[in-house]
Amino acid sequence: MMFSKSERVLLVAPNIFSVELLAGNTQIKHITSVKGVFPAIYEMAPNIIVFDYDYLSEDMEKILRRIRTNPYYNKIKICCFKSGPNRKIDGFLKVLGVNHVIYKNELQNSTKAAIDKVKSIFDPAVTDLLVNAAF
Repeated sequence: MMFSKSERVLLVAPNIFSVELLAGNTQIKHITSVKGVFPAIYEMAPNIIVFDYDYLSEDMEKILRRIRTNPYYNKIKICCFKSGPNRKIDGFLKVLGVNHVIYKNELQNSTKAAIDKVKSIFDPAVTDLLVNAAF
């Protein structure tokens, strides 16, 4: 199953990404604050949002429920970047409306299937950022 490539990406994660890579990139907006998620969505109108689950786990349910109950946000794809699989949490995220879950340990092992999965979701610029952040 092929997914559409993203045009505008909102990345909600701690400051683990290279500032130089993000500064010149108009396609990706990086925020670190939970309070900035909805103003950034309104300002940017992203096609996909990538949440760092380990960073936002306490606020994740509230954010996902708010996104999925508002018709203004219904076309946004949601991705969670997690350190590893957990069947119970992953199932709950899917129920809340997460489209894709990407595991950090899969990217660290750099199997062709894991990289191909990420490439099918994101543009190459975003894929490179996520793979570099995984190391």
